[in-house]
Amino acid sequence: MGMLKRWRDRLERRNASLTGDDDAAQTERYRFSAAIPVAGLGSICRIDLQLLREPQRDGERLHLRAHLQTNFGSVLRPALAQAASAEVLDAPRSASRSLAPADRAARLATRGLQRVLATPLAQRIGDSLATHDFNTWVEVQASTEPLNDGAHSLVPQQDKLAAMGIVAARGSGPQNWITRSAQGFAQLSLLQLDKSDLPPDLSRRFGDQPFQLAAAIVNTAERK
Repeated sequence: MGMLKRWRDRLERRNASLTGDDDAAQTERYRFSAAIPVAGLGSICRIDLQLLREPQRDGERLHLRAHLQTNFGSVLRPALAQAASAEVLDAPRSASRSLAPADRAARLATRGLQRVLATPLAQRIGDSLATHDFNTWVEVQASTEPLNDGAHSLVPQQDKLAAMGIVAARGSGPQNWITRSAQGFAQLSLLQLDKSDLPPDLSRRFGDQPFQLAAAIVNTAERK
């Protein structure tokens, strides 16, 4: 809702000034990454987020990509084993005095994580989940341009999907595919929305502007 409100505000500014010099006519890019590391083993969890907003002649286009990686099998399981055997997970020390405070913070954080991993709850969770690594990729494209094919023209990676025998249906609603193997599974979900699919109050906020959104979500689990 907050993102859609910002779109409405930008549309109002665009209608007030179509000179192309307005701040709203500038392309905006954002990127965010974060991870929960375990010294010497890698990251238990990592998230990467990219956002691109591009003004178009008759509207705006928004492109969001996100990747969530949870390494339960390759990182959490050995971390639990180390915690159970009371091994000290310690961050590497730096030879530089200027980095000493950061080193101390990293070691304190790592020791705190070790204590958490040694708790019975973490051990029970690890027993049930720590055989797999999980990944989730999300790609969303939305537009307030007048598009001939509506949300269908925004479906991400259509050429790659077609090469795998996956064809996005025209029209609103979700589609799902899943494949399984001895090592895990892969699931793909597609969603298409047009302005007519929005709640009436939300739809009215766009005024005469069209609205289309298409999203692809891929989930995988791989045994380690």
